[in-house]
Amino acid sequence: MKYMILFFMLTFDLFAGVKVGDKAPEFTLKTLDGKKTHTMKDFKGKVVLLNLWASWCKGCKKEMPAFISLQKNNKKGFALLAVSLDNSKDKAIHFLSTLKQKIPFTVLHDSKKNLANAYSCSAMPSSYLIDKNGIIKQVIIGSLDSNDMKVLQDEIHGLK
Repeated sequence: MKYMILFFMLTFDLFAGVKVGDKAPEFTLKTLDGKKTHTMKDFKGKVVLLNLWASWCKGCKKEMPAFISLQKNNKKGFALLAVSLDNSKDKAIHFLSTLKQKIPFTVLHDSKKNLANAYSCSAMPSSYLIDKNGIIKQVIIGSLDSNDMKVLQDEIHGLK
């Protein structure tokens, strides 16, 4: 019986996705307009908030304006990367246009869900706070409210 429990614990750990303390998975993704390609290495030396979202996600729409403010308040040493998991770039572009604000952060597109799979993303939205060395410091499943954003702001300042 104890071997069975150990087996399940090890199996669960293998499929649990990224955890605090893990190295952030590498990626190569294009911007929504297809003009630029980015990798995780491009953001080395910056604190990164990686947000996985989709246009159909109500929680994603709810938190996006707060992300705009978060990026505007953290211009130096911080990068917010919003990765659309929509099958169609057009849906993601339309979603962002409904915000009626200029997007001050990098928006990438992952229609094949490679990054979502690398992070074992289980819910939308999901966000990952990554330090300057590429180490995951926080995993956030679900949308963030204004109180969560204040705490996140403090954590970002502490990591800079």
